[in-house]
This record gives sequence, C-alpha cells and structure tokens, in this order.
Amino acid sequence: MEERITVHEKARGETINVYIGEYRGTKYLHIREWYMDKDQEEKPTKKGIALPLEKIDALREAIDRLVPAGEGSADEP
Repeated sequence: MEERITVHEKARGETINVYIGEYRGTKYLHIREWYMDKDQEEKPTKKGIALPLEKIDALREAIDRLVPAGEGSADEP
C-alpha cells in the first residue's frame, strides 16, 4: 500500500479510507473502514469493498450519473 487517503472521519477514531492494494497479482481500489486498536495503531476492518482497478471507469460513470455536477463538493455549505 503506497498511499491511504482518509475521506471521512467517523466516531471513536474510525475513518473511511481509500487506497490501492494488491492481492494475488491483481491491483484493487479499496474503500474501507479503519479503526484505532488498543495500541493506538490504525487497522483495516472487513467493512468495505475491494474493486479491481479495471472497474474504476465504471465506478466513475456511476458516480457521475448519481451525483449531479457540483453536488457533494467540499465547497458546499
């Protein structure tokens, strides 16, 4: 895992993170919930998805169809 980006902070130190990982030679985009363990180390949970990178364009298209342009931006009140 090269870079992990936090896209949402939840309660009790839980976060939703996006990152690229590899499993058995296939690269995946992970959107996964992470938590803080008793030693204050962040760890991934089973809650999330792992989408093969070749499906990213389909995900982008679905988001574009579901979320109108400008909606969901960080600039919105």
